[in-house]
Amino acid sequence: MESGIDYFKDAWLKRRAQFSTVAVIKSSDPKRLPEFIKFIHNVYSSAKEPKPFKIYLYKVWSGLFEVSVKDGKIEYSPAQAQFDVFQPAGQIRDLNHTLFYLDNVMLRSERVIVVFWGLFNYKAVSDVEHYALVKFLRNAIFDENYYVKYHFIVLFTDYPEQLLDDDTLKHSIVVDMPPSTEKERLSIIRDIAEKLNIQADNLEVYAEALKGLNLHEAESVTLESIFKYKMLNLDAMISFKYDIVKKSGLLDIETPEHGFEAVGGYDVLKKFIINNVIKVLRNPQKAARLGLRPPRGILLFGPPGTGKTWFARALAKELQLPFLRLRTEKIVSMWYGETSRNLAKALSISESISPCVLFIDEIDRFGKRGGLAEHEETRRAFSILLEWLGDERRKTIVVGTTNRIEDLDEAFRRVGRFDYIIPVLYPDYKARLEILKIHTSVIRRVPLASDVNLEYLAGETEYWSGAELQELVLRAARKALEEDSDVVSARHFDRALETFRINAKERSEQLQRYLKLAEEYTNDTEFLEQLKKTYSEASRVEAIKRF
Repeated sequence: MESGIDYFKDAWLKRRAQFSTVAVIKSSDPKRLPEFIKFIHNVYSSAKEPKPFKIYLYKVWSGLFEVSVKDGKIEYSPAQAQFDVFQPAGQIRDLNHTLFYLDNVMLRSERVIVVFWGLFNYKAVSDVEHYALVKFLRNAIFDENYYVKYHFIVLFTDYPEQLLDDDTLKHSIVVDMPPSTEKERLSIIRDIAEKLNIQADNLEVYAEALKGLNLHEAESVTLESIFKYKMLNLDAMISFKYDIVKKSGLLDIETPEHGFEAVGGYDVLKKFIINNVIKVLRNPQKAARLGLRPPRGILLFGPPGTGKTWFARALAKELQLPFLRLRTEKIVSMWYGETSRNLAKALSISESISPCVLFIDEIDRFGKRGGLAEHEETRRAFSILLEWLGDERRKTIVVGTTNRIEDLDEAFRRVGRFDYIIPVLYPDYKARLEILKIHTSVIRRVPLASDVNLEYLAGETEYWSGAELQELVLRAARKALEEDSDVVSARHFDRALETFRINAKERSEQLQRYLKLAEEYTNDTEFLEQLKKTYSEASRVEAIKRF
Protein backbone atom coordinates (compact mmCIF):
# COMPACT_ATOMS: atom_id res chain seq x y z
CA MET A 1 0.00 0.00 0.00
CA GLU A 2 1.34 3.41 -0.96
CA SER A 3 -0.81 5.91 0.95
CA GLY A 4 -3.21 6.30 3.83
CA ILE A 5 -6.12 6.09 1.43
CA ASP A 6 -5.19 2.49 0.65
CA TYR A 7 -5.49 1.61 4.34
CA PHE A 8 -8.87 3.37 4.55
CA LYS A 9 -9.98 1.38 1.51
CA ASP A 10 -9.00 -1.82 3.27
CA ALA A 11 -11.12 -0.87 6.30
CA TRP A 12 -14.06 0.03 4.06
CA LEU A 13 -13.76 -3.26 2.18
CA LYS A 14 -14.10 -5.15 5.47
CA ARG A 15 -17.10 -2.97 6.40
CA ARG A 16 -18.78 -3.76 3.06
CA ALA A 17 -18.09 -7.44 3.68
CA GLN A 18 -20.05 -7.04 6.95
CA PHE A 19 -17.11 -8.10 9.12
CA SER A 20 -17.96 -5.38 11.62
CA THR A 21 -19.57 -1.96 11.91
CA VAL A 22 -16.67 -0.71 14.06
CA ALA A 23 -13.19 0.10 12.75
CA VAL A 24 -10.13 1.10 14.77
CA ILE A 25 -7.53 3.14 12.86
CA LYS A 26 -4.18 2.95 14.66
CA SER A 27 -3.10 6.56 14.30
CA SER A 28 -3.20 9.87 16.16
CA ASP A 29 -1.78 11.90 13.27
CA PRO A 30 -4.00 15.01 12.91
CA LYS A 31 -3.53 14.94 9.14
CA ARG A 32 -5.17 11.51 8.92
CA LEU A 33 -8.49 12.84 10.23
CA PRO A 34 -9.43 15.17 7.33
CA GLU A 35 -7.99 12.62 4.93
CA PHE A 36 -10.38 9.98 6.26
CA ILE A 37 -13.40 12.32 6.35
CA LYS A 38 -12.93 13.20 2.68
CA PHE A 39 -12.45 9.55 1.82
CA ILE A 40 -15.60 8.33 3.58
CA HIS A 41 -17.64 11.26 2.22
CA ASN A 42 -16.64 10.27 -1.30
CA VAL A 43 -17.52 6.62 -0.62
CA TYR A 44 -21.08 7.39 0.51
CA SER A 45 -21.74 10.14 -2.04
CA SER A 46 -20.34 8.37 -5.12
CA ALA A 47 -22.51 5.27 -4.95
CA LYS A 48 -24.47 4.29 -8.06
CA GLU A 49 -27.63 5.36 -6.28
CA PRO A 50 -26.46 7.78 -3.56
CA LYS A 51 -28.76 8.07 -0.58
CA PRO A 52 -28.77 10.57 2.30
CA PHE A 53 -26.04 10.01 4.89
CA LYS A 54 -24.60 11.90 7.85
CA ILE A 55 -21.07 12.17 9.21
CA TYR A 56 -20.47 12.98 12.89
CA LEU A 57 -17.14 13.75 14.52
CA TYR A 58 -16.58 13.61 18.29
CA LYS A 59 -13.47 15.37 19.60
CA VAL A 60 -12.80 14.62 23.23
CA TRP A 61 -11.87 18.22 24.04
CA SER A 62 -14.56 20.08 22.07
CA GLY A 63 -17.60 17.86 21.64
CA LEU A 64 -19.76 16.50 18.82
CA PHE A 65 -19.94 18.00 15.32
CA GLU A 66 -21.90 17.33 12.18
CA VAL A 67 -19.49 17.21 9.25
CA SER A 68 -20.04 18.10 5.62
CA VAL A 69 -17.71 18.35 2.62
CA LYS A 70 -18.40 21.02 0.01
CA ASP A 71 -16.11 21.59 -2.97
CA GLY A 72 -13.37 19.63 -1.23
CA LYS A 73 -13.57 21.75 1.93
CA ILE A 74 -14.60 20.22 5.27
CA GLU A 75 -17.12 22.12 7.39
CA TYR A 76 -17.88 21.41 11.04
CA SER A 77 -21.18 22.37 12.69
CA PRO A 78 -21.76 21.80 16.42
CA ALA A 79 -24.36 19.09 16.95
CA GLN A 80 -27.34 20.32 18.95
CA ALA A 81 -29.04 18.25 21.63
CA GLN A 82 -32.49 17.02 20.58
CA PHE A 83 -33.29 13.82 22.39
CA ASP A 84 -31.68 14.16 25.81
CA VAL A 85 -34.20 15.67 28.25
CA PHE A 86 -31.47 15.86 30.91
CA GLN A 87 -29.23 18.18 28.91
CA PRO A 88 -30.07 21.80 28.04
CA ALA A 89 -30.25 22.78 24.40
CA GLY A 90 -26.89 23.57 22.85
CA GLN A 91 -23.77 21.82 21.68
CA ILE A 92 -23.14 18.31 22.98
CA ARG A 93 -19.72 18.23 24.63
CA ASP A 94 -19.29 15.29 27.00
CA LEU A 95 -19.01 11.70 25.84
CA ASN A 96 -22.02 10.28 27.69
CA HIS A 97 -24.42 12.73 26.06
CA THR A 98 -22.72 12.17 22.71
CA LEU A 99 -23.33 8.42 22.91
CA PHE A 100 -26.95 8.94 23.94
CA TYR A 101 -27.45 11.35 21.05
CA LEU A 102 -25.82 9.04 18.49
CA ASP A 103 -27.82 6.05 19.72
CA ASN A 104 -31.01 7.91 18.88
CA VAL A 105 -29.73 9.17 15.54
CA MET A 106 -28.68 5.68 14.47
CA LEU A 107 -31.97 4.21 15.66
CA ARG A 108 -33.97 6.65 13.52
CA SER A 109 -31.67 7.06 10.49
CA GLU A 110 -29.61 5.10 8.00
CA ARG A 111 -26.03 5.51 6.77
CA VAL A 112 -24.62 7.31 9.81
CA ILE A 113 -20.82 7.55 10.03
CA VAL A 114 -19.32 8.39 13.42
CA VAL A 115 -15.66 9.27 13.93
CA PHE A 116 -14.14 9.44 17.41
CA TRP A 117 -10.98 11.53 17.75
CA GLY A 118 -8.87 12.13 20.85
CA LEU A 119 -9.87 8.99 22.75
CA PHE A 120 -6.31 7.79 22.41
CA ASN A 121 -6.30 5.86 25.71
CA TYR A 122 -8.46 5.22 28.72
CA LYS A 123 -7.09 8.31 30.51
CA ALA A 124 -8.91 10.55 28.03
CA VAL A 125 -12.26 9.90 29.73
CA SER A 126 -13.64 8.90 33.11
CA ASP A 127 -14.31 5.28 34.05
CA VAL A 128 -18.05 5.84 33.64
CA GLU A 129 -17.59 7.30 30.15
CA HIS A 130 -15.17 4.56 29.19
CA TYR A 131 -17.68 1.90 30.19
CA ALA A 132 -20.40 3.69 28.21
CA LEU A 133 -18.16 3.85 25.13
CA VAL A 134 -17.38 0.13 25.18
CA LYS A 135 -21.07 -0.63 25.70
CA PHE A 136 -21.97 1.61 22.74
CA LEU A 137 -19.41 -0.10 20.48
CA ARG A 138 -20.41 -3.60 21.46
CA ASN A 139 -24.04 -2.76 20.77
CA ALA A 140 -23.01 -1.47 17.32
CA ILE A 141 -21.03 -4.64 16.66
CA PHE A 142 -23.67 -7.14 17.72
CA ASP A 143 -26.90 -5.34 16.69
CA GLU A 144 -27.81 -6.51 13.18
CA ASN A 145 -29.74 -3.28 12.52
CA TYR A 146 -26.42 -1.41 12.39
CA TYR A 147 -25.34 -3.65 9.50
CA VAL A 148 -28.66 -3.34 7.69
CA LYS A 149 -28.66 0.45 8.01
CA TYR A 150 -25.04 0.71 6.81
CA HIS A 151 -23.78 2.58 9.87
CA PHE A 152 -20.04 2.87 10.33
CA ILE A 153 -18.17 3.79 13.54
CA VAL A 154 -14.47 4.64 13.40
CA LEU A 155 -12.04 5.30 16.26
CA PHE A 156 -8.58 6.77 15.84
CA THR A 157 -6.08 5.64 18.49
CA ASP A 158 -2.45 4.55 18.51
CA TYR A 159 -2.94 1.77 21.04
CA PRO A 160 -6.44 0.30 20.92
CA GLU A 161 -5.48 -2.27 23.57
CA GLN A 162 -5.42 0.57 26.09
CA LEU A 163 -8.90 1.72 25.14
CA LEU A 164 -10.88 -1.42 24.34
CA ASP A 165 -11.04 -4.91 25.80
CA ASP A 166 -9.77 -7.93 23.86
CA ASP A 167 -13.22 -9.23 22.92
CA THR A 168 -14.36 -5.89 21.48
CA LEU A 169 -11.16 -5.64 19.45
CA LYS A 170 -11.59 -9.21 18.23
CA HIS A 171 -14.89 -8.25 16.60
CA SER A 172 -13.68 -4.88 15.25
CA ILE A 173 -11.84 -3.96 12.06
CA VAL A 174 -8.33 -3.00 13.15
CA VAL A 175 -6.20 -1.09 10.64
CA ASP A 176 -2.44 -0.94 11.30
CA MET A 177 -1.85 2.50 9.81
CA PRO A 178 1.85 3.34 9.26
CA PRO A 179 3.05 6.76 10.44
CA SER A 180 3.70 7.64 6.81
CA THR A 181 4.66 5.95 3.56
CA GLU A 182 7.62 6.87 1.38
CA LYS A 183 5.25 8.13 -1.30
CA GLU A 184 3.50 10.42 1.20
CA ARG A 185 6.74 11.82 2.61
CA LEU A 186 8.07 12.44 -0.88
CA SER A 187 4.86 14.26 -1.82
CA ILE A 188 5.05 16.46 1.32
CA ILE A 189 8.68 17.43 0.69
CA ARG A 190 8.07 18.09 -3.02
CA ASP A 191 4.97 20.22 -2.39
CA ILE A 192 6.70 22.34 0.26
CA ALA A 193 9.83 22.79 -1.87
CA GLU A 194 7.77 23.89 -4.86
CA LYS A 195 5.58 26.30 -2.89
CA LEU A 196 8.57 27.93 -1.18
CA ASN A 197 10.69 27.86 -4.34
CA ILE A 198 13.41 25.67 -2.82
CA GLN A 199 15.71 23.90 -5.25
CA ALA A 200 16.68 20.36 -4.22
CA ASP A 201 17.67 17.14 -5.93
CA ASN A 202 17.37 13.53 -4.78
CA LEU A 203 14.26 14.17 -2.70
CA GLU A 204 14.06 10.41 -2.08
CA VAL A 205 17.04 10.76 0.28
CA TYR A 206 15.16 13.28 2.42
CA ALA A 207 12.01 11.16 2.34
CA GLU A 208 13.98 8.17 3.59
CA ALA A 209 15.55 10.26 6.36
CA LEU A 210 12.08 11.14 7.67
CA LYS A 211 11.01 7.50 7.88
CA GLY A 212 9.14 6.83 11.11
CA LEU A 213 7.53 10.27 11.34
CA ASN A 214 3.84 10.78 10.73
CA LEU A 215 2.55 13.22 8.11
CA HIS A 216 2.28 16.14 10.52
CA GLU A 217 5.80 15.56 11.88
CA ALA A 218 7.32 15.11 8.42
CA GLU A 219 5.80 18.40 7.30
CA SER A 220 7.00 20.16 10.44
CA VAL A 221 10.59 18.88 10.11
CA THR A 222 10.74 19.88 6.45
CA LEU A 223 9.47 23.39 7.16
CA GLU A 224 11.81 23.80 10.15
CA SER A 225 14.81 22.95 7.98
CA ILE A 226 13.76 25.43 5.29
CA PHE A 227 12.92 28.24 7.73
CA LYS A 228 16.21 27.81 9.59
CA TYR A 229 18.63 27.07 6.75
CA LYS A 230 16.75 28.32 3.65
CA MET A 231 17.22 24.84 2.20
CA LEU A 232 16.61 21.15 2.80
CA ASN A 233 19.39 20.33 5.25
CA LEU A 234 19.66 16.54 5.63
CA ASP A 235 21.66 16.56 8.88
CA ALA A 236 19.32 19.10 10.43
CA MET A 237 16.24 17.14 9.38
CA ILE A 238 17.65 13.97 10.98
CA SER A 239 18.45 15.94 14.14
CA PHE A 240 14.91 17.40 14.26
CA LYS A 241 13.52 13.89 13.75
CA TYR A 242 15.59 12.54 16.65
CA ASP A 243 14.23 15.32 18.87
CA ILE A 244 10.69 14.18 18.08
CA VAL A 245 11.52 10.56 18.89
CA LYS A 246 13.12 11.57 22.20
CA LYS A 247 9.98 13.47 23.20
CA SER A 248 8.22 10.15 23.68
CA GLY A 249 10.47 9.71 26.72
CA LEU A 250 10.66 5.99 25.98
CA LEU A 251 13.65 5.91 23.65
CA ASP A 252 16.99 7.62 23.26
CA ILE A 253 18.21 7.89 19.68
CA GLU A 254 21.61 8.87 18.38
CA THR A 255 24.11 8.43 15.56
CA PRO A 256 27.16 6.77 17.19
CA GLU A 257 30.56 8.40 16.60
CA HIS A 258 32.78 5.33 16.89
CA GLY A 259 32.75 1.85 15.41
CA PHE A 260 34.83 -1.21 16.21
CA GLU A 261 38.02 0.87 16.09
CA ALA A 262 36.96 2.15 19.52
CA VAL A 263 36.31 -1.32 20.93
CA GLY A 264 39.54 -2.36 22.60
CA GLY A 265 40.43 -6.03 22.18
CA TYR A 266 37.61 -8.58 22.06
CA ASP A 267 39.00 -9.68 18.69
CA VAL A 268 37.15 -13.01 18.79
CA LEU A 269 33.85 -11.26 19.39
CA LYS A 270 34.42 -8.58 16.74
CA LYS A 271 35.50 -11.10 14.12
CA PHE A 272 32.46 -13.27 14.82
CA ILE A 273 30.04 -10.31 14.54
CA ILE A 274 31.72 -9.02 11.37
CA ASN A 275 31.45 -12.40 9.64
CA ASN A 276 28.00 -13.41 10.84
CA VAL A 277 26.12 -10.12 11.16
CA ILE A 278 27.79 -7.19 9.43
CA LYS A 279 28.76 -8.96 6.20
CA VAL A 280 25.25 -10.35 5.81
CA LEU A 281 23.62 -6.96 6.33
CA ARG A 282 26.10 -5.14 4.10
CA ASN A 283 25.59 -7.62 1.24
CA PRO A 284 21.84 -8.32 1.23
CA GLN A 285 21.62 -9.47 -2.39
CA LYS A 286 24.48 -11.94 -2.11
CA ALA A 287 23.14 -13.16 1.24
CA ALA A 288 19.72 -13.69 -0.33
CA ARG A 289 21.23 -15.72 -3.17
CA LEU A 290 22.88 -17.94 -0.56
CA GLY A 291 19.57 -18.34 1.27
CA LEU A 292 20.60 -16.23 4.25
CA ARG A 293 18.07 -14.03 6.00
CA PRO A 294 19.28 -10.85 7.72
CA PRO A 295 20.25 -11.47 11.38
CA ARG A 296 17.87 -9.63 13.67
CA GLY A 297 19.02 -10.20 17.21
CA ILE A 298 22.08 -10.60 19.45
CA LEU A 299 21.92 -11.35 23.15
CA LEU A 300 25.01 -10.30 25.11
CA PHE A 301 25.57 -11.53 28.65
CA GLY A 302 28.35 -11.04 31.15
CA PRO A 303 29.47 -9.10 34.23
CA PRO A 304 28.55 -5.41 34.61
CA GLY A 305 30.88 -2.85 33.06
CA THR A 306 32.36 -5.10 30.37
CA GLY A 307 31.31 -2.86 27.48
CA LYS A 308 28.07 -4.41 26.26
CA THR A 309 26.47 -1.00 25.68
CA TRP A 310 29.63 0.31 24.08
CA PHE A 311 29.73 -2.68 21.75
CA ALA A 312 26.09 -2.20 20.72
CA ARG A 313 26.79 1.44 19.80
CA ALA A 314 29.86 0.42 17.81
CA LEU A 315 27.79 -2.19 15.95
CA ALA A 316 25.26 0.49 14.96
CA LYS A 317 28.11 2.67 13.67
CA GLU A 318 29.57 -0.22 11.65
CA LEU A 319 26.14 -0.82 10.09
CA GLN A 320 25.55 2.92 9.56
CA LEU A 321 22.23 2.67 11.37
CA PRO A 322 20.55 4.79 14.06
CA PHE A 323 21.13 3.58 17.62
CA LEU A 324 18.04 3.49 19.84
CA ARG A 325 18.16 2.69 23.54
CA LEU A 326 15.03 1.53 25.34
CA ARG A 327 14.64 3.63 28.47
CA THR A 328 13.60 0.85 30.80
CA GLU A 329 13.19 3.22 33.72
CA LYS A 330 10.52 5.08 31.74
CA ILE A 331 8.86 1.96 30.37
CA VAL A 332 8.08 0.30 33.69
CA SER A 333 5.20 1.96 35.52
CA MET A 334 3.32 1.35 38.73
CA TRP A 335 0.01 2.07 36.98
CA TYR A 336 -2.00 -0.77 35.53
CA GLY A 337 -1.62 -1.08 31.79
CA GLU A 338 1.07 1.60 31.51
CA THR A 339 4.08 -0.73 31.27
CA SER A 340 2.64 -2.77 28.41
CA ARG A 341 1.40 0.37 26.65
CA ASN A 342 4.79 2.07 26.95
CA LEU A 343 6.61 -1.03 25.76
CA ALA A 344 4.31 -1.47 22.77
CA LYS A 345 4.70 2.20 21.84
CA ALA A 346 8.51 2.06 22.06
CA LEU A 347 8.68 -1.07 19.91
CA SER A 348 6.31 0.49 17.39
CA ILE A 349 8.50 3.60 17.14
CA SER A 350 11.66 1.55 16.64
CA GLU A 351 10.01 -0.55 13.96
CA SER A 352 8.79 2.54 12.11
CA ILE A 353 12.36 3.88 12.03
CA SER A 354 13.90 0.54 11.04
CA PRO A 355 16.36 -0.55 9.93
CA CYS A 356 17.96 0.48 13.21
CA VAL A 357 19.71 -1.05 16.21
CA LEU A 358 17.52 -1.19 19.32
CA PHE A 359 19.46 -1.68 22.54
CA ILE A 360 17.55 -3.25 25.43
CA ASP A 361 19.64 -3.26 28.58
CA GLU A 362 18.71 -5.68 31.37
CA ILE A 363 16.30 -7.45 29.05
CA ASP A 364 15.66 -10.01 31.79
CA ARG A 365 13.52 -7.31 33.40
CA PHE A 366 10.98 -8.07 30.67
CA GLY A 367 12.19 -11.51 29.66
CA LYS A 368 11.42 -13.54 32.75
CA ARG A 369 8.02 -14.40 34.05
CA GLY A 370 7.16 -12.51 37.21
CA GLY A 371 10.05 -10.10 36.69
CA LEU A 372 8.01 -6.92 37.10
CA ALA A 373 5.39 -8.13 39.55
CA GLU A 374 3.16 -11.13 39.97
CA HIS A 375 0.12 -9.86 38.10
CA GLU A 376 -1.44 -9.65 34.65
CA GLU A 377 0.70 -6.67 33.62
CA THR A 378 3.80 -8.86 33.86
CA ARG A 379 2.37 -11.40 31.47
CA ARG A 380 1.19 -8.73 29.07
CA ALA A 381 4.59 -6.99 28.83
CA PHE A 382 6.32 -10.37 28.59
CA SER A 383 4.03 -11.46 25.75
CA ILE A 384 4.33 -8.17 23.84
CA LEU A 385 8.13 -8.34 23.72
CA LEU A 386 8.22 -12.07 23.07
CA GLU A 387 5.75 -11.84 20.18
CA TRP A 388 7.56 -8.88 18.62
CA LEU A 389 10.96 -10.57 18.83
CA GLY A 390 9.56 -13.63 17.05
CA ASP A 391 7.76 -11.67 14.32
CA GLU A 392 9.26 -12.59 10.94
CA ARG A 393 8.37 -9.13 9.63
CA ARG A 394 10.51 -7.37 12.23
CA LYS A 395 13.26 -5.25 10.66
CA THR A 396 14.74 -3.82 13.83
CA ILE A 397 18.06 -5.36 14.90
CA VAL A 398 17.85 -5.99 18.62
CA VAL A 399 20.84 -6.10 20.92
CA GLY A 400 19.75 -7.28 24.34
CA THR A 401 21.98 -7.52 27.41
CA THR A 402 21.73 -9.25 30.74
CA ASN A 403 23.99 -9.97 33.69
CA ARG A 404 21.94 -13.04 34.56
CA ILE A 405 21.42 -15.14 31.46
CA GLU A 406 20.21 -18.03 33.61
CA ASP A 407 17.19 -15.96 34.71
CA LEU A 408 16.04 -15.24 31.17
CA ASP A 409 13.01 -17.25 30.11
CA GLU A 410 13.80 -20.10 27.73
CA ALA A 411 11.39 -18.67 25.15
CA PHE A 412 13.63 -15.59 24.81
CA ARG A 413 16.75 -17.67 24.28
CA ARG A 414 15.19 -19.64 21.45
CA VAL A 415 16.64 -19.27 17.93
CA GLY A 416 14.35 -17.03 15.89
CA ARG A 417 14.23 -14.36 18.56
CA PHE A 418 17.98 -13.95 19.02
CA ASP A 419 20.32 -15.32 16.37
CA TYR A 420 23.34 -15.42 18.66
CA ILE A 421 23.84 -15.60 22.41
CA ILE A 422 27.32 -14.27 23.18
CA PRO A 423 29.25 -13.68 26.42
CA VAL A 424 31.14 -10.42 26.95
CA LEU A 425 33.61 -11.11 29.75
CA TYR A 426 36.36 -9.21 31.52
CA PRO A 427 38.96 -8.05 28.97
CA ASP A 428 42.12 -10.14 28.69
CA TYR A 429 45.60 -8.58 28.69
CA LYS A 430 45.53 -7.60 25.02
CA ALA A 431 42.06 -6.11 25.34
CA ARG A 432 43.04 -4.14 28.46
CA LEU A 433 46.05 -2.71 26.64
CA GLU A 434 43.93 -1.64 23.67
CA ILE A 435 41.25 -0.17 25.94
CA LEU A 436 43.88 1.96 27.68
CA LYS A 437 45.22 3.11 24.31
CA ILE A 438 41.71 3.95 23.09
CA HIS A 439 40.90 6.00 26.19
CA THR A 440 44.16 7.94 25.94
CA SER A 441 44.32 8.52 22.19
CA VAL A 442 41.01 7.72 20.40
CA ILE A 443 38.00 8.60 22.56
CA ARG A 444 39.98 11.42 24.20
CA ARG A 445 43.46 12.82 23.76
CA VAL A 446 45.38 12.48 27.03
CA PRO A 447 48.95 13.90 26.98
CA LEU A 448 51.08 11.12 28.48
CA ALA A 449 54.55 11.55 29.92
CA SER A 450 57.31 9.39 28.49
CA ASP A 451 57.45 7.26 31.65
CA VAL A 452 53.86 5.98 31.23
CA ASN A 453 53.95 2.27 30.39
CA LEU A 454 50.52 1.13 29.22
CA GLU A 455 51.76 -2.48 28.97
CA TYR A 456 52.58 -2.37 32.67
CA LEU A 457 49.16 -0.91 33.49
CA ALA A 458 47.45 -3.61 31.43
CA GLY A 459 49.27 -6.24 33.45
CA GLU A 460 48.38 -4.62 36.77
CA THR A 461 44.66 -4.49 35.98
CA GLU A 462 43.78 -8.17 35.58
CA TYR A 463 40.03 -8.81 36.00
CA TRP A 464 39.23 -5.11 35.60
CA SER A 465 36.24 -4.18 33.49
CA GLY A 466 36.39 -1.80 30.55
CA ALA A 467 34.47 0.79 32.55
CA GLU A 468 37.03 0.60 35.36
CA LEU A 469 39.93 1.01 32.91
CA GLN A 470 38.25 4.12 31.53
CA GLU A 471 37.84 5.45 35.04
CA LEU A 472 41.51 4.71 35.76
CA VAL A 473 42.54 7.04 32.92
CA LEU A 474 40.17 9.75 34.17
CA ARG A 475 41.41 9.48 37.76
CA ALA A 476 45.03 9.72 36.62
CA ALA A 477 44.13 12.84 34.61
CA ARG A 478 42.48 14.33 37.71
CA LYS A 479 45.62 13.67 39.73
CA ALA A 480 47.62 15.54 37.08
CA LEU A 481 45.18 18.44 37.27
CA GLU A 482 45.56 18.55 41.07
CA GLU A 483 49.30 19.08 40.61
CA ASP A 484 48.73 21.58 37.79
CA SER A 485 50.70 19.29 35.49
CA ASP A 486 50.50 19.55 31.69
CA VAL A 487 50.95 15.81 31.21
CA VAL A 488 49.77 12.63 32.92
CA SER A 489 52.77 10.71 34.27
CA ALA A 490 53.34 7.22 35.66
CA ARG A 491 53.11 8.68 39.17
CA HIS A 492 49.58 9.88 38.50
CA PHE A 493 48.56 6.42 37.26
CA ASP A 494 50.16 4.82 40.34
CA ARG A 495 48.17 7.12 42.62
CA ALA A 496 45.01 6.33 40.64
CA LEU A 497 45.66 2.60 40.93
CA GLU A 498 45.85 2.93 44.72
CA THR A 499 42.31 4.36 44.83
CA PHE A 500 40.73 1.21 43.34
CA ARG A 501 39.66 -1.78 45.38
CA ILE A 502 39.30 -4.83 43.12
CA ASN A 503 38.71 -8.25 44.68
CA ALA A 504 40.76 -10.33 42.25
CA LYS A 505 39.74 -13.65 43.78
CA GLU A 506 36.06 -12.81 43.54
CA ARG A 507 36.48 -11.57 39.96
CA SER A 508 38.35 -14.76 39.02
CA GLU A 509 35.53 -16.89 40.40
CA GLN A 510 33.00 -14.73 38.57
CA LEU A 511 34.90 -15.16 35.30
CA GLN A 512 34.90 -18.94 35.70
CA ARG A 513 31.18 -18.88 36.45
CA TYR A 514 30.46 -16.94 33.26
CA LEU A 515 32.67 -19.28 31.25
CA LYS A 516 30.52 -22.17 32.49
CA LEU A 517 27.38 -20.21 31.58
CA ALA A 518 28.90 -19.63 28.13
CA GLU A 519 29.25 -23.37 27.67
CA GLU A 520 25.61 -23.80 28.60
CA TYR A 521 24.02 -20.94 26.65
CA THR A 522 26.31 -19.81 23.81
CA ASN A 523 24.77 -21.19 20.64
CA ASP A 524 27.85 -21.23 18.37
CA THR A 525 30.43 -23.87 19.30
CA GLU A 526 33.18 -22.47 17.06
CA PHE A 527 32.97 -19.08 18.74
CA LEU A 528 32.87 -20.75 22.16
CA GLU A 529 36.07 -22.71 21.54
CA GLN A 530 37.91 -19.58 20.43
CA LEU A 531 36.63 -17.72 23.48
CA LYS A 532 37.82 -20.45 25.86
CA LYS A 533 41.31 -20.29 24.32
CA THR A 534 41.41 -16.54 24.98
CA TYR A 535 40.78 -17.08 28.69
CA SER A 536 42.87 -20.25 29.10
CA GLU A 537 45.62 -20.40 31.72
CA ALA A 538 48.27 -20.71 28.99
CA SER A 539 47.07 -17.47 27.42
CA ARG A 540 47.13 -15.74 30.78
CA VAL A 541 50.70 -16.86 31.54
CA GLU A 542 51.87 -15.71 28.11
CA ALA A 543 50.32 -12.28 28.72
CA ILE A 544 52.09 -11.94 32.07
CA LYS A 545 55.45 -12.70 30.44
CA ARG A 546 55.01 -9.77 28.07
CA PHE A 547 55.46 -7.15 30.73
